[in-house]
Amino acid sequence: MNPKVVIIGHSFTSRLGIIRSVAEIGCEVTVIVMCFGKKHKKPIDCFSKYVSHFYYCQRKDNESLIRILLNKCTDPLQKVVLIPDSDDAVAAIDDARDILNEHFLFPHIINKPDSIRYWMDKTNQKKLAKSVGLNVADGKTIDIVDGHYSIPKSIQYPCFCKPLATMNGGKGGMRKCCNERELAESLDYLIHHRSRTLKVLVEDYKEIDQEFALLGFSDGKYVCIPGILKFLAVSESNTGIARQGMVMPVGDLKKLVEQFKQFVLKMGFIGVFDIDFFQSGNVFYFCEINLRYGGSGYAITKMGVNLPAMMVKSFIGTPIDNINNSITGEGIYVNERMCMEDLYNGYISIKEYFEIKKKSDVSFIKDEEDKSPQRAYMSIFWQQIIKRFLLKIKHIIC
Repeated sequence: MNPKVVIIGHSFTSRLGIIRSVAEIGCEVTVIVMCFGKKHKKPIDCFSKYVSHFYYCQRKDNESLIRILLNKCTDPLQKVVLIPDSDDAVAAIDDARDILNEHFLFPHIINKPDSIRYWMDKTNQKKLAKSVGLNVADGKTIDIVDGHYSIPKSIQYPCFCKPLATMNGGKGGMRKCCNERELAESLDYLIHHRSRTLKVLVEDYKEIDQEFALLGFSDGKYVCIPGILKFLAVSESNTGIARQGMVMPVGDLKKLVEQFKQFVLKMGFIGVFDIDFFQSGNVFYFCEINLRYGGSGYAITKMGVNLPAMMVKSFIGTPIDNINNSITGEGIYVNERMCMEDLYNGYISIKEYFEIKKKSDVSFIKDEEDKSPQRAYMSIFWQQIIKRFLLKIKHIIC
């Protein structure tokens, strides 16, 4: 009997990477597309030959998500593995864990009363990071209530502003603020574009020399972190997401990686995860952990370590000893969605777009064994290019 998996998220590139990863071990795949609005084109990832079924669910509508899972995704012969790929989905599944336990297996916290939501709070993450010896940027929390807030006089400038929990604000509003006026502008942006009530973390600003991420899996006793993702170019359209990066072995960062492993074990998390960190001078700083697979995770699979497959096998009780757990070589990856959005928004030229793709070893969309998503992507790509060209012509004429 093939394992059944349900992948839940809003990014087609990230979902596609997980789809192809679990397909390597013969999983039957269902996708739940978290979206806004009522009119939808078939998502690029759902053209994959590995997808058996897909459903739409409005983002933030947790009741509908749970209803789809219970009505459409159960199997009387086996428990189905859920792989939430967005913060909203992670939290919704954890909130409904008592209802879902009978039919599903999914990431969770063990041996503690703490919920996933507790660990999405960056202040709780930072306290835990400090306890295992990781460096963190100190900060203060500002409460925004119905659009109103007060900026503490004790805040040191420059500072860096970001939502306390990513699911409440995304990456929008994240920026360096050199004075109180700029901080107020950033807070106002979050109020108008995200939520009128949320908590915001204001950190001491650190000059970032290099950004990194790492992907891993924990079964509660063992943590696998196979390598490091080094950001080579960050998307101009989507703050904090690499449009191109390098996958490399742990190498000289072994001691730091061991601290990250202790951090995850102490949290008690079981599942795949993504940790962001950065280097400022000669010091490495913990940024945050996402209790889901990261958007660049498929680069790890393509370099020989299949973390989603490792999680599925562990959840269903199959030994994972035979799955490779370390990366030995280096490879350049490209996130085509980030490149397309940067091209459409004028941050890179079409020549630069194709140069980036040519110089990359790992593609998140193109796959000779699964060609339909690439065809769907290129159709949208050229539509976007033509649309941008026509807008430029209209601007010149006007």
